[in-house]
Amino acid sequence: MTTAMPPIDVVILTWNDGPLLDVAVASVHGSEGVEARTIVVDNGSDPPASPALRDGDLLVRNDANRGVAPGRNQGVRAGASPYVCLLDSDACLHVGSLAALVAALEADPRIGLVAPVFDGQAPTASGGRAPTLARKVGRVLGRTAEYDGPEPTGDAWDVDFAIGACQLFRRTAFDEVGGLDESFFYGPEDADYCMRLRLAGWRVQQVAAAGCEHPPRRRNRKLLTRRGLQHAWAVSRFLWRHRRYQHLVSR
Repeated sequence: MTTAMPPIDVVILTWNDGPLLDVAVASVHGSEGVEARTIVVDNGSDPPASPALRDGDLLVRNDANRGVAPGRNQGVRAGASPYVCLLDSDACLHVGSLAALVAALEADPRIGLVAPVFDGQAPTASGGRAPTLARKVGRVLGRTAEYDGPEPTGDAWDVDFAIGACQLFRRTAFDEVGGLDESFFYGPEDADYCMRLRLAGWRVQQVAAAGCEHPPRRRNRKLLTRRGLQHAWAVSRFLWRHRRYQHLVSR
């Protein structure tokens, strides 16, 4: 007898994403082997987002852009499913991705968060060991597109973090660490979240069988802009907060 998988809340944060949003939503609706509900949080889009939702889905509207972490927390807390997936509005799930991610969580109660390997990218392009200042500088300057190891082993492997373009986690783990840190307006709230889960005793994994389409992260950020400077300040805070992380978490 096969046990049914628990339902999933899939939270998609959007801000002026246009037709990309519909592709992301459609990929949730097309998922097989799971019961998935889509929660779209419109972070002040102009014009307002109007995704093609189905019965049971939810659209939350904000008058202004509250930032990534507050918007995603808002979406998570609008649902009640035991498993939650954060999905970027420019990402597209494979039909079996959510089922593969849930299966990985179901395999071990110590795993708090799992993430896919993105199409056409090395696993280390979207996760790995805790980011360092040298690695961050190298990515900004375009010298590398990847983070530091570890080498993938088997069907799934432990990492310190995986980017927030697609993360599936236990609601209990989210609640235990207080969700995403809302003092980060835009990045690196995703890595910070994973590393706080690790510090709380949860495992974080990448899952080979869970594919997802998502463009590589942009390099050569325009630092001398307001958003670029905000991001640089956020990264500095993140690195300072976790400066002793490597001494606390086993590799």
